[in-house]
Amino acid sequence: MAETEGSENQYSFEVSYDGEGDAHSMDVLELAPALVAFGKLIRETNAQLNGQNVAVKLLVTSDFEHRCFNISFEVIQNIIHNIAAFFEKEEVKSARQILADLGIIGGAGGFGLFKLLKWKSGRPATEVRDAPAPGVVIIQLGDGNQARVRRDVFELSKNPKVRAAVEGTLAPLGTGDITKIVFKGDRSAEPEIYDANDAKDIVASFDVPAGAIPDQEQEPDTVTAWLRVYSPVYDEKADKWRFWYGDHSIYADITETTIAKDALQRGGALVNDLYKVKMQIKQHFTKGGAIRLEYKIVSVMDFRSSPQQIKFNFDEEK
Repeated sequence: MAETEGSENQYSFEVSYDGEGDAHSMDVLELAPALVAFGKLIRETNAQLNGQNVAVKLLVTSDFEHRCFNISFEVIQNIIHNIAAFFEKEEVKSARQILADLGIIGGAGGFGLFKLLKWKSGRPATEVRDAPAPGVVIIQLGDGNQARVRRDVFELSKNPKVRAAVEGTLAPLGTGDITKIVFKGDRSAEPEIYDANDAKDIVASFDVPAGAIPDQEQEPDTVTAWLRVYSPVYDEKADKWRFWYGDHSIYADITETTIAKDALQRGGALVNDLYKVKMQIKQHFTKGGAIRLEYKIVSVMDFRSSPQQIKFNFDEEK
């Protein structure tokens, strides 16, 4: 499809992981997955609302404040106008609207995604019907409570990829001194605050049917990684090798590389042969809603063979 002109749209917001003590630090093992989850949350929401017309990235800078770890984010959209979108006059959801639909900032008619899920508190909807206002639905619960929300927000609550990302952003709550998460958009607006109990209600409230599989496959993440050979390999036809990736073993597709051919020329692959690679990691959702990861090596950047054992002849006469 031919592309015409493009434009940018951006919006900044802040997230604070707050606590009761005076510590203003977080374990990197808790923070890093949460940051990645925020990136995936923005990306998946943008993909659902805007399709392929808009690419989005999330930038982060950190700031340390009393009793909390504060993170400043900036959402930057690259809006691509193609010929079809131009003639169909498709609406592009802005970075601000994406954040409002998620409930990170205000502006979604009172109910963004986080607030909707907190309100449901794990209670299933018995009816969802169109409201008189366009683009709005009425969600009815079994106890008689109901809420009017934007249809975009309701649809996000059924997206399993959004669910996984939301779970990741809330995972630090209740660990160590972290007791709540605070979202801040416009400094003149009231912040959105959720505690550990709210997090349980939110995660329990997603409308993801059993056996749901996303309509669109997740785009793979490409990482630079060091991999160590898990066990000796002497079969050039093997399309997957087992490696140590950090502290766990994985099976990685090597079909787009010459790893097997090169190893056989050296006489085989040995335990702890070390590869620096570009690797794609792709998420798949099983019929039960669980996440399964697939690994594919797309290029080898460096290699170091395992140190060879030195043989000593103790029977040699001195």
